This record gives sequence, C-alpha cells and structure tokens, in this order.
Amino acid sequence: MQAGSSVNLVPREGTTDLKTELLVNDMVIPLNDFTQQYIGNILRGIALSLGCAGEKVSIDFDSNGLNIYSGDNDIQIRKAFPGAIIISTVKGMLSPLKGVVWADKVMITTRE
Repeated sequence: MQAGSSVNLVPREGTTDLKTELLVNDMVIPLNDFTQQYIGNILRGIALSLGCAGEKVSIDFDSNGLNIYSGDNDIQIRKAFPGAIIISTVKGMLSPLKGVVWADKVMITTRE
C-alpha cells in the first residue's frame, strides 16, 4: 500500500461492537472506535488464551503485579512467562497512543 492511500473497511457480519476504556498512570486516554475495537479484541484474545471468555475483560498492572478478570472471575496466572508477555504486549500496543508516555500503571476494560 502506498503512503497516502486509504482502505475502506467493511465490518464483517457477526463482529461485536466493543467499548474499551483505558487509564494510564491514572489518566483517561481517549480512544477512537478503531482503537477501542483493536485493544478490546487483544484483551479478549488474552483471556481466551488463558482459558476464559466473557463479555467483559479487564486487565490492570502496576509495580505490585498483574490482574486479569473475565466477567466476574479473577484469572490466575501461575507462571512468570505468561504475565511477562501480557505486560509486554499491552505496553507495546499502547506505546504509539497519544498521551501515553510511560505506562507504569495501566487499567483497561472492554465489554460488548
């Protein structure tokens, strides 16, 4: 694709309209529709990879650790690697967003 060209995206049948909220270092980061869907689908993918599915998925982390919730269930992460890759994925995903300079404390919630 050449610079300056555009792509017309057409929603597929059966896709879900996700509402995603993001707080970084206790500041609300506004998200456009694409970014809400993108981050929301990644959160849902993380929960599914850990064996849980729900209409609402939340992830939060800070210097005290990582918490993941699917619906009303707390998802337990028993080994260091999954937690490390999840935090790395989320930080990488957020790094190009305007207003996100340093992500020490992150809270993301997505719901259908």
